[in-house]
Amino acid sequence: MTPKRDHLFISYATEQSFLSDWLARRLAAEGYAVWYDRLKLLGGENWPNDIDKAIDERTFRMIALLSRASMQKPNPQGEWLKGRAIGNKLGINDFVIPLNVEGLTPDEITWNYQPITYIPFTPSWHEGLASLLAKLESINAPRTLPNGPLLAVRSMVQGAAVHNEPEQLISNCFEVELVPRFIRQYRPISDLSAKDAWAVRRAWASRMPSTSQFLAFHDPPAELSDRYGFQLVDLIDWRKSSSIHGIKTRDLIVSLLHGCMDQALKSKGMVYRADKRQWYLPHGLLRNNTVSFRLSDGTSRRFLGLGERKFPTKDGGEVYRYHLSPSFSVLQDHTDPFVLFLRNRIYFTDTKGVPLSEQKTTSRRKHLCRFWFNKEWSARTLGIAQLLADEDMKIRVGPHGDQQLIINAWPITLNAPIRIRDELVAIPDKTHPLWHEDGEELNEAEG
Repeated sequence: MTPKRDHLFISYATEQSFLSDWLARRLAAEGYAVWYDRLKLLGGENWPNDIDKAIDERTFRMIALLSRASMQKPNPQGEWLKGRAIGNKLGINDFVIPLNVEGLTPDEITWNYQPITYIPFTPSWHEGLASLLAKLESINAPRTLPNGPLLAVRSMVQGAAVHNEPEQLISNCFEVELVPRFIRQYRPISDLSAKDAWAVRRAWASRMPSTSQFLAFHDPPAELSDRYGFQLVDLIDWRKSSSIHGIKTRDLIVSLLHGCMDQALKSKGMVYRADKRQWYLPHGLLRNNTVSFRLSDGTSRRFLGLGERKFPTKDGGEVYRYHLSPSFSVLQDHTDPFVLFLRNRIYFTDTKGVPLSEQKTTSRRKHLCRFWFNKEWSARTLGIAQLLADEDMKIRVGPHGDQQLIINAWPITLNAPIRIRDELVAIPDKTHPLWHEDGEELNEAEG
């Protein structure tokens, strides 16, 4: 009996194992039997152990991950040539389905693969997967794994992933404990030009309904008062008003909260990139560019808020610099009390501080963050919040008294009755210890 061709064979170089693991699991979750040497569970029960036999007899299509590494290695090259030969024998022009996973240019692709239409996986894996699934659907690729989603999950952990013990869950949400009671209305001695109004907004958390009035939680800085002659003309209890000078009250409060957090970031020495609308940690702001923080049990931790990595290229590699880039948003559907949401992004430059292009930013972000999981992102949430806070874990903006905004710098936490056993997942790469206990040396190895 002739074996059925019902497998998708994934051919890759080990440098792309992180992507190929993800891709194999996603395809299995869609019901496709996958022949993939790192995760044999995904092939179903009738798994061919021999690579040649798998390609010769059981492969419906070969999925080839084109990368700089795979272009230089004999194993993937040999598999692709074999796949093309079988495709020619069977009269299937698209037996090999190439995925361009690193944005290779035509001159970087082996000559005998240049005419083939490939599926791009840059800048988005999600869009690449969607295109691949559409391709498989169009050629009626068999789906033989009714339990594919379960197999994909089982391939990630061995043993029970759920443990019957409580776990504290740390969010990246922060409660605004005190919002000033009054909105303060100010009037400059004369109308401001657009340029002056922009300068005022950058230096003072305020909202300008017109060129002759400003609304804020607290008084303007003395320098602005001296320059523009600001005078306090009204105090408005915002909780008793649905709108203030034509602005919905909630929209006004949200706008002022954003402005206050901008001032908090600025006061700690962070730099604002107006065209990118990003705050980021500049080089040299912190000792050794290291952010220190404490856990709820008082244990001290630290991580690099700025560092350098080497991105592999065909010319041997390119060093880039990454900066932690925090931003705050106000959660929707909350009125009083308000809740702030902290999102940590990454700002990328070259070693001279010149921002990278969007294409380079995307690839460097994947290169840097591919091993940053919940633990690493939680560390950065705590680190940034505590960097902005006083010793009592409160973030304060504005002068002391009834004009001051106060945010709790310890994030909102929840207690789950059971926990996920993270220890079942092996650490992918121990050369990148991204956070450290007291006394440990920072080791930012090149990627």
